[in-house]
Amino acid sequence: MGGGNYDEDIALEARSSNRDVFTYRGYGSANEATARRGVHQQLDVHGKSRECQNETPIVVAMDVTRSRGDDTRIIYDKLPMFIGQIIMKNYVPGPAVSFAAIGDASSDQAPLQVGQFEADNRLDDVLSKIWIEEGGGGTGQESYELAAYFYARHSQLACLGRGKKGYFFFLGDEGFYPKVSREQVRRVLGREEPRDLDSATIFRELAEKYHVFFIYPQKSMTERRRDIDAEIKKRVEAAGGVYEGVDVRASLIWDNRNDLDLHMITPSGEHIFYGHKQSACRGELDVDRNVRGETTKPVENIRWRKGQAPAGRYRLFVQNYRFHEGDRAPTSYSVELEVNGNIQRFEGVISSKGETGAQSDIQIAEFSYDPSQRPVEDPQAASENPLYANYQDDVIIRQWAGVISPEHVLRIEDPKSIIDVMLGALALVGGQRDLPGYLQDMRDREQHDLRQDQALSTLGNLASSLSMARSQVSGSIPGMPQSGATSSRSRRF
Repeated sequence: MGGGNYDEDIALEARSSNRDVFTYRGYGSANEATARRGVHQQLDVHGKSRECQNETPIVVAMDVTRSRGDDTRIIYDKLPMFIGQIIMKNYVPGPAVSFAAIGDASSDQAPLQVGQFEADNRLDDVLSKIWIEEGGGGTGQESYELAAYFYARHSQLACLGRGKKGYFFFLGDEGFYPKVSREQVRRVLGREEPRDLDSATIFRELAEKYHVFFIYPQKSMTERRRDIDAEIKKRVEAAGGVYEGVDVRASLIWDNRNDLDLHMITPSGEHIFYGHKQSACRGELDVDRNVRGETTKPVENIRWRKGQAPAGRYRLFVQNYRFHEGDRAPTSYSVELEVNGNIQRFEGVISSKGETGAQSDIQIAEFSYDPSQRPVEDPQAASENPLYANYQDDVIIRQWAGVISPEHVLRIEDPKSIIDVMLGALALVGGQRDLPGYLQDMRDREQHDLRQDQALSTLGNLASSLSMARSQVSGSIPGMPQSGATSSRSRRF
């Protein structure tokens, strides 16, 4: 795959008139909305592989969970400029691009979507068919390692026979799971492995085929907390439940059609559940989903409004009442518990052996509520909550730097600079520009000073490491091609 040429005029015309972009939602029509959903056939890799005959394979693997879904739209908008600059500035020869969308294989319906390597306007079609599911497991990890496994073992690159590598850009703001799950490999990719695989081993295999980068758009902890908490809040409120203004609240979410239930035992011993939704002490199960398996984004919610919860001891547990999914596989869930303004989250898996009813019960928490002890919110303490530990910058950077070259971890402040950074990495590693030469290219395409400053900051360590490596090979710092290596001038998109 990968033949043909990308026509910028056709691409720009399509962007001005096409509204059927990122509208795919896992099914083809409203009549199919109750069916089990899945990836578009152009992006389905179950039992398949991807092949590239072009000189330079480029993979752009995007996190499409809630915190990073908008990156895909940015790349679609800037794709004509991306392809045009590669070709006009000759950053790398004969490029072909494969787009991938990454979610969480423990919770999402479309955890990995992969397009063919293409070099013409079919790229627009493939990219626009990505299902931006905006799921994610809420653990600070997504299934990057599953994407690495697919491309390491199931992509065939002609360039390897010529002693060249492809380029691989992960775009995201979270870590990866430490193991490649054999169950996920079978279920998502249609491949068999005898055991779980160490993710670090898979990333090393990937690096044998590709120059691997991780582009990391930074966020404040306040922004991260908002993303982490948003999915539960969204589901509760969309279903008509009460999320804010509570003394006690327990919210349960999961991501399939099975009928999970939330149960709360009150201080008086009264039992709130689907068969007894309102208690004498004014607690209420105000959202109860998937009685008939109606949604793959269900939620349950038990709460006491502010000033109504009685003091005393509470007990919370989850039960799988009934399977609606045919495979009767274990179900991952997330519970958010708010007591006196303090929020805790609990992750788990229910029905590991197919249990239902009381046999499946999993106790989540026992806790005490004292109306007089509601604390003042402490932002610093919240940022140090173990719930958010996996979202800390240093934790994420350290994990990625352990499996790819540290200088290939490219931190950016503005997601709109993603394309600038990818182009810069291609130009520098491909040997067609040094960093001053690439910054001159940015000026030629009229990028503003702030964007140039961001590129300088992000690409500085990469440029230094390449310069040092080349000087060690040649014995002196070699002259790089000048920024005027091509007289072509691109349009700004």
